[in-house]
Amino acid sequence: MQVFTFDLNEAKTARLIVTVSNVQPYLQATPGLIHVPGGGFMFCSESDTVALGSRLMGKGFGVICTYLYPVGRDYRFPQVVVDLMRSIKILRDHAAEWGLDPGKIVISGNSAGAFICMSTGNLWNRPALMEAAGCTGEEGRPDAMILGFGPMFCGQQTADGEVTYVPNGELVGPQTPPAFFHHARQDGLVSVYQTIAMLDAMERNKRPFGCFISSTGDHGTTGMTQRVLGPDGTTGPCIDDWFGPCWHFLQNQLGLEQNPQPMLMMGPPPGEGGEGAPMPMMFMNPPVVPEGSVPVTPADMPLGQAGNIHMPFNAGFMDKDFTVYK
Repeated sequence: MQVFTFDLNEAKTARLIVTVSNVQPYLQATPGLIHVPGGGFMFCSESDTVALGSRLMGKGFGVICTYLYPVGRDYRFPQVVVDLMRSIKILRDHAAEWGLDPGKIVISGNSAGAFICMSTGNLWNRPALMEAAGCTGEEGRPDAMILGFGPMFCGQQTADGEVTYVPNGELVGPQTPPAFFHHARQDGLVSVYQTIAMLDAMERNKRPFGCFISSTGDHGTTGMTQRVLGPDGTTGPCIDDWFGPCWHFLQNQLGLEQNPQPMLMMGPPPGEGGEGAPMPMMFMNPPVVPEGSVPVTPADMPLGQAGNIHMPFNAGFMDKDFTVYK
């Protein structure tokens, strides 16, 4: 596993933290996730990525990232959109190096992070923002979005110190990627009507969407890994309630039927041992056979089969004539 950190602007107020779990050789390119934490535009934490990121990693996502945007007095719109576009471009620029499929980059966000993601999905093709992000085409375009309990129609602090109102529902168009929404009906901080209005906007513009709205729960509960007991005695929701439908949504929209990764076999496939059975390649380059050695075949060492407890020193071990240590 490798971890990389990228500064996203000259002021170094925004960072992209990239975790690459793909291991060479890349048998197939995997999808990637960039998660944008919540925090009321006042704080954001990398730990917010864990609930969704770990589940998608288990489904075959090989690159999981966190976009840590500027907060408090440093927060600026649309700079946060530009920085997220730069983050998406970074993944595409390093796709071959990290075993990433550049056509399967998902962005997700909770609360304030959902707003940033939705805004990016709507605005990624604006010429001024593309230029600021260093994009000349679709490098900054997300392929799908997962949006949790976000204030989609929201005032934003701009670079000139003013506050501008961003009505994301009115910005949806052909450029908007497929989106899955999750929200709790009893949210007392961000009204569930924010999500309902976005569903209406997506449908009016014929954009693909999926949705989970819990009948119980307050702000943030659909993003939690543990359930809580509400004051009215009802059991609140958690991520497990909607992750399954969300995963099927991503499968349908991005064509993820090939996940998970094929397993690197350490010996012949089950039931195919014996003389002449091919040994699957484990390395990018085959090991060099020492001169005069006798290659070991699966028939000599059917690893994993009952009655055989001999293992070579490593996968490149060639001589079957060995001395037994006493």
